[in-house]
Amino acid sequence: MTIFELIQITSVFFGTLVAAPLIVSKKYNKRLLGLYAISAGSILAMIVQFNAGLYYFFFASVFWFLNSAHAIRKMLRSNKHIY
Repeated sequence: MTIFELIQITSVFFGTLVAAPLIVSKKYNKRLLGLYAISAGSILAMIVQFNAGLYYFFFASVFWFLNSAHAIRKMLRSNKHIY
């Protein structure tokens, strides 16, 4: 098993298996953790896709990373106003 296969498996683990149940949670901390998992999975996917020359998929992962980063930013900003 090469390092890129390990990164790809980790990407699927974080981006799908961990993130999906957490994103739909009603609890703030679980949703935030799910968004962090999507971000980590997207970054790992970008590494593998760029190395494999799958540039269209690379830009799709960039899209998901930017969306999750935007959602994290919105959640953190909205949480500051609560206290």
